[in-house]
Amino acid sequence: MTAPVVLINVFSVPPHQEAAFINLWTEALERSKNEPGFIDAKLHKSLDPNARFEFINIAHWESEAAWQTAFDKLPGAALTQQVPYEQNLALYQVVVQS
Repeated sequence: MTAPVVLINVFSVPPHQEAAFINLWTEALERSKNEPGFIDAKLHKSLDPNARFEFINIAHWESEAAWQTAFDKLPGAALTQQVPYEQNLALYQVVVQS
């Protein structure tokens, strides 16, 4: 059995575009949450108005393969080209937990 993975994606959203970004993220969540292997996702907003990355998406998937299968179903260009905001996406494994 493979270990769950954590998707962490940070976003830099221009001022006054937060509502549009949140709507776009919510639409993506609606598509993702029905995919096999999806566990959960939360969108976090920085309390610091000057943070470079105002939003952080943290999602859990049952495996890297499950995430990759869902990612491959996206139409057209890669996710990083479909979202019109600066972002940095990566998959992680938990190595220490309390």
